[in-house]
Amino acid sequence: MTRIRCSVASRTMGETPFSIRREVIHVPMRDGVKLSVHVHRPDTAERYPVILSYTPYRKGPIGAHHPIVEHGYATVTFDIRGTGNSEGHNDSIYSAEERQDGYDMVEWAASRPWSTGNVGMWGISFGAVVSLQMAGAAPPSLKAIIARSGTDDPYTDWTNPGGSPRPYMYMDYAAIMTAANFAPPDPAEVGDRWEAIWKDRLADNVPWGIPFAQNLLDGPFWRQRSLRGHYDKVKCPVFVVGGWADWYPSSLLRIYANLKCPRRALIGPWSHQWPDTGFPGPRVEWLPEALRWFDCWLKGIDNGLKKEPPVTIFVREFSKPGSKEPPVTIFVREFSKPGSVVLQDRGTFRCEREWPIARTKPTPMYLHCSGKLDVAKPDLSEVVDRVAHDPRAGVSTGFYGGGPFNVNCAMPLDQRSDDATSLAYTSDPLEAPLEVTGIPRLVLHVSSDARTALVAAKLCDVAADGTTALVTTGSLTLNHRESHSHPADMEPGRIYRIEIDCLDCAYLFAEGHRIRIYVATADLMNLWPTPARGSITVYRDAQRPSCVILPVIPPPTSPLPSHGLRLMPAPVDEKFEAAGNEHSIHQDLIRHTAKVQYKVFYGPNWWNSAELIVSAEDPARTEIRSSSRLKLDYPGRQVTTDVSCVTTSDDTTFRHFVHLAITMNGNPHSERNWDISVPRTGF
Repeated sequence: MTRIRCSVASRTMGETPFSIRREVIHVPMRDGVKLSVHVHRPDTAERYPVILSYTPYRKGPIGAHHPIVEHGYATVTFDIRGTGNSEGHNDSIYSAEERQDGYDMVEWAASRPWSTGNVGMWGISFGAVVSLQMAGAAPPSLKAIIARSGTDDPYTDWTNPGGSPRPYMYMDYAAIMTAANFAPPDPAEVGDRWEAIWKDRLADNVPWGIPFAQNLLDGPFWRQRSLRGHYDKVKCPVFVVGGWADWYPSSLLRIYANLKCPRRALIGPWSHQWPDTGFPGPRVEWLPEALRWFDCWLKGIDNGLKKEPPVTIFVREFSKPGSKEPPVTIFVREFSKPGSVVLQDRGTFRCEREWPIARTKPTPMYLHCSGKLDVAKPDLSEVVDRVAHDPRAGVSTGFYGGGPFNVNCAMPLDQRSDDATSLAYTSDPLEAPLEVTGIPRLVLHVSSDARTALVAAKLCDVAADGTTALVTTGSLTLNHRESHSHPADMEPGRIYRIEIDCLDCAYLFAEGHRIRIYVATADLMNLWPTPARGSITVYRDAQRPSCVILPVIPPPTSPLPSHGLRLMPAPVDEKFEAAGNEHSIHQDLIRHTAKVQYKVFYGPNWWNSAELIVSAEDPARTEIRSSSRLKLDYPGRQVTTDVSCVTTSDDTTFRHFVHLAITMNGNPHSERNWDISVPRTGF
């Protein structure tokens, strides 16, 4: 173990003055690889609980400490092997070596002389996933975690929703992570080992887009990285924090519902940020919530949390005050005008005593003639609707997760833009407000005239003036109707009964508004198009009633406790374009193609640009081109990593190509190519 440097900064904790010690330590793992670790802790003779996190996103210079340190905690943060300032190499996200390192680092942190031996973990996105993985691995010293915006199943919730490759993985993530993972460490920290560490990762790191393309079906690669189905392994308390505009509210609420350990859930309106910086608002003061959780489970403070129910959701404009906070807090949303950038959502935080909510009334609404949606079952026979496969459908859906990698500049628009490429079924105006909170489920009877097809569904709220707001979505590649591991081609013309679970939601439809279901064969920015032209047929007769089953929530029979959250002022108007961010969709009306383009800056020296092209004439031929640049300015060494990725498909093949070019001080330093082609199976 190598201690690189130590510095002290004056701070106060309550009324007691004390200093913060900052340390950079290189900790050897079982195979001798040393990880770069940053420690921030009160500089006293006392011992403190430790909050651990780790990242592939280059933690950077040691810098300032997190405010939680001032409340009597030590924080330990490290770069995963093969990234940032850590040694070694990696060939995929969430690798076995990485997971072993995480386990060992929990126990390392617990064994420090300044540690009480109680370790917590927290993180957002990658950090949430690995916190959940470690909870499942159950190192003895791990006493509690907070998982913000993560999943227990990366295949179904992140890379391949409904069995379809998510374009974002190749438009953005593959390129930016190649740029980051092949960049050099900081010579100010690693000293003379700088060249050797970099040489190792240049030789042996693998762009993460390669294993994504190699594992387009579910299987051992993804099961080894998933907590799903192994909830009994989790023994420590778990606090899940999600957002309705993010990728993972369903994952986090599923985790909550299946755990048997102490647990809590908070679901707000946010996208891919912490609650105190999230878009859209309202924001929540986050430090008090984190402190309550860790104070209870790491310090043993009796703050009432062990006695409280665990779920908080954001339910728009529906709240009952009470005297005691249950464990689930949700934000229940209401109608607000759609827009590409949404700063503040409408709604109210409300507590619930459990999830799923016990008073839920599953309410079917059936698809009828003339685009009608009604609670009455159809009484006709042999009634069908057809929709042609058009990969341009979904132009108004936006990017899941609030925009390209949480920039929030591609939120859902008015959904009427998709009328021409979708089937639409709409209810009569509601005679009273109706809350839908939980998992809307579509039961459809469908056939296809091709061996493969995709159903993309949307639940929407139609205002009196016709403006149509997206509530939630769901999708299924029909070859995956029985298995994501062993897809089966469809028999053209055969009728299949399928079920599609939409993403969890909490939404209050207003009196006079209407409920609308869209059914399409594509979701432009979120699902890879299926290859065959043709159409799908939806059956909606007495023998084959197609419907959406809504989780309707009546008001509670007794008042629910108040949520107790500290709400922050509304976010100010953010000029996303001021940073150079771009997002556009172009339609070629002659060639019948659509092109999605964006450019996003993650900082002054790191950006990504991408374009996605789909064709209604030949939906098999989809193409993504993406580029990322990361510039690092070290004394005497200016290093730029440039990455270009091309991801394409045709009827039989899925291909991912990566080009890496690195310059130092403006001169060529190294260059590599990777090229993988895999059979197009199951989508």
